[in-house]
Amino acid sequence: MQLGGGNANGLQKDIRPIREKQYQLESIKIIADYLNEVEYKYVVDERLFQMPTAKEYHAIFKFVFQRLEPGKDIAKIEEIVNVLRWLKYPYSHEISKSSLQAVGNAQTWPNLLGALRWLVEFLATWETIDQLEKEAEEEPAPFNPDTAFFTYVTKAYNVFLEGEDDYSEMAEELDVAYEQSNADIVVQTAELQKKVDELEKEMNEMNEEDPLTTVINENNTLLSDMAKFNAYTKHLEDKINKLKDSITKLEEQNHGAERDLAKIEEEKAEIQQKVDSQPISPDDVERMHKESEQITNNRNSIAAKMKELAKLQWEKGLELEKRISEIEKQIQYYNTGLYRVGMLPSSAQYAKGENYEISLDTDADRIDKMISLDLRNFVTVKISEVRESFNCEYDKTQEQINQISEEIHHICDDIADKEMDLKTLEENKSILTRQFEEVKQLEQNEADSLTKRCANFEQRVSQLRSEGASVYVEWKQKRQEIQIQYDRCQQEYNVARESTYNEFNQIKNEQLRSQQHISNVLLDLKRLSENELNEVKK
Repeated sequence: MQLGGGNANGLQKDIRPIREKQYQLESIKIIADYLNEVEYKYVVDERLFQMPTAKEYHAIFKFVFQRLEPGKDIAKIEEIVNVLRWLKYPYSHEISKSSLQAVGNAQTWPNLLGALRWLVEFLATWETIDQLEKEAEEEPAPFNPDTAFFTYVTKAYNVFLEGEDDYSEMAEELDVAYEQSNADIVVQTAELQKKVDELEKEMNEMNEEDPLTTVINENNTLLSDMAKFNAYTKHLEDKINKLKDSITKLEEQNHGAERDLAKIEEEKAEIQQKVDSQPISPDDVERMHKESEQITNNRNSIAAKMKELAKLQWEKGLELEKRISEIEKQIQYYNTGLYRVGMLPSSAQYAKGENYEISLDTDADRIDKMISLDLRNFVTVKISEVRESFNCEYDKTQEQINQISEEIHHICDDIADKEMDLKTLEENKSILTRQFEEVKQLEQNEADSLTKRCANFEQRVSQLRSEGASVYVEWKQKRQEIQIQYDRCQQEYNVARESTYNEFNQIKNEQLRSQQHISNVLLDLKRLSENELNEVKK
């Protein structure tokens, strides 16, 4: 890679923000990435450019410049100024030899860093251009309408300069190139359409939900709802049975109270009959009134106590009923939870043939017999064992979920990539379709124009055929006249060509003689100057 030298034209002010910290960090990253990419002999990181020395800057600049000009060397750091001017660096006037001796100075470093970044970007651009030229030489370039047209114009102009008027060969090559391009576009469009169809089919398959999974999910939901409904139904049946038992007990108590009341009424009638049959004195009447008042008072006191006891019993009954209702809710929640985790009924997965269902007996004579199972020594131990197994299965399930999540993430990434590819293909398809429609429309217009021209030609030919007999002689005479004129023009052209050639040779010879005369005069002047110089020295 060889470059022409020369100084920069004029002095330009550096418009880049070379003194901004962000721009300096960006420049350092570009230089470090390039040096690591081209395998610089030392490991380069961004810390190297924070406080570089003149030796380090000289080594890096020399390495980059020798990749641009392998045959040249920078022996001293002061030569960098001349190299930048030779490379036509537009801001070389801002870099002096004294600044190269203090590379790490805060005033000089931004300009030196900007020059090094410019050189790296300059070299990277040249390498990219060389790579593209090599690839263009190795691989045939795709069809370009502008290139094909300019090739046609170039060949036609060369033919024109040679004095020929036959451009049919170039026109055929251009037609063949366009036909081949159209055929390639059609094939590419078909391939792209095929890929698009395949991707759409694959995307539709991915988006479709598995019917078996849907049925299984619906089945699990229905089973869960059925278990909850069965548990609730059983709870209602138990409550109905308890209410029936309570009603039966109240009826029995009512019947017993009625029998006791009938006995009391009978005893009262007997006592009243005995009292009526006995002779009563005033003292007995007074005594009986006092006993009656005392009995009435005792009765009222007993009635008040009975009322208080009934109220207390009613309150305790409500509290007991509330607590029993809460216990029943907890038992229902417990049984429902066992159904959900698979411990009920006894044929469930974790029941292992044992019945863990709890029932409440409100008619039990002891508190520990109201619950059907031993919660502390039996149920708690079994639930702890099941919980340990659940934890193990939960850990395994969590690992599977993580793996599935990773797979889903990869699948989503693949789908996103495929969607991007599909979008790109659709855009390319749209572009190619528009180009195809445009080319098709142009060809259709040309075909219509040619059809019209053919119709006109056929009409003209028919007219000429009708007039041909009378015009043939006239055309033949004109042809002879034209031939005579052509021969005369050809003769005049040959004479003029020979005259021009002779005149050109004459001018050429005169120029050679003038050049020889000037060379001789220069030699004489050189000898005369040397003689004068020798005389002056003497």
